[in-house]
Amino acid sequence: MHLASSEGIEIESILTMLPEDPESMLYHTHNLAIVEKIAEAIDIPWITIRASKEGELIALEEALSDLRVDYLISGGIESFFQKRKFDEACRKANLRHYAPLWHKSPQEVYRKLTSFEIDAIIVSVAAYGLEEDWLGSHLTEDTIAKLLHAAERYRFNAVGEGGDLDTLVLDAPLFKKRLIPISATKIWEGDRGRLEIHSVESVAK
Repeated sequence: MHLASSEGIEIESILTMLPEDPESMLYHTHNLAIVEKIAEAIDIPWITIRASKEGELIALEEALSDLRVDYLISGGIESFFQKRKFDEACRKANLRHYAPLWHKSPQEVYRKLTSFEIDAIIVSVAAYGLEEDWLGSHLTEDTIAKLLHAAERYRFNAVGEGGDLDTLVLDAPLFKKRLIPISATKIWEGDRGRLEIHSVESVAK
């Protein structure tokens, strides 16, 4: 979103798909309710669309057809499955799918994150080499270096493609307010875990 905005594309709304399948391969599933607070912090509309397990792509196609926009902007990096599905949905809705991070290396993705001074935390891990203490960690230059080293050692995806890890953005240039988690629970299930954020506070910048 920030890359697209820096290139002159006007960001009109945030679209969040709410998948019925908690293991959806197409959409994110962690802390989706917090996206409402992100939209409020940016001061743009938040659009939510429920997607059944059998109709995940159809739900997106129908949602895009109802929107008067030129682009769908996504954060896909390596998933050909996801990109093909979003390309298909956009063709049917006569929109352009723009994925500004597509085929960028993990190092380049993280350089862009730090150059925009984006404050993001890790909210789920599901790969060997990522332990419970990563949950809630902020992506700083130091933690990014450790993450890249661990990814090389344990062979997981450093930017989380395929569900190896997920993040949540708490502050970024487009935010008029920053978000602070005030209630959260760590849930660890053997070799994977997640940080469920129950509430956040919006603070003026």
